[in-house]
Amino acid sequence: MRFSVDTICMALELTIDQARLIARLRRRWPEADVRAHQRPWGVIVEVRRDGRTVSLTALDGEGGIEPARSIPRAA
Repeated sequence: MRFSVDTICMALELTIDQARLIARLRRRWPEADVRAHQRPWGVIVEVRRDGRTVSLTALDGEGGIEPARSIPRAA
């Protein structure tokens, strides 16, 4: 599994809970790419497999994890 970020100067320390969440994502999709997209409020963690997004998680800069929401399938 690869982990890539969309900016070179990302500087966000993960809390223990956030790091555990990313570890769970990696275990659930071992062959997928994990990508981090920095936003002014935190980071979006995207898990992609076979060219499709299979999971999105929002991590805020204060150490929180946004509640999971379902992602509708594309038609």
